Amino acid sequence: MKLINLIACVVAAPLMIAAAGPDEEAAAAAAAEKMKEEAGKNDRNVMICKKFPPPTGTRAARKRQVCKSKAEWDMLDKDRYDTLDRVQRDTRAQ
Repeated sequence: MKLINLIACVVAAPLMIAAAGPDEEAAAAAAAEKMKEEAGKNDRNVMICKKFPPPTGTRAARKRQVCKSKAEWDMLDKDRYDTLDRVQRDTRAQ
């Protein structure tokens, strides 16, 4: 009986793998792509370019593009937040 079950498993396993292959490959590829994107988000040295409107009063209606690393953008955001927090704290004390 055990021999029959073993033979059935040996014969059925490749068929089941072949039937499930493309879906599993697609899922594995999607998971790998997601992991690559997550790694890119956490990489502090990745360059990020942002577009800003032209300075007020300029006649050149062209957007400015500024490229910095993720670490630099994070530092600028933290500085802006800290400055805003300090100004709000100082005005409440008066």
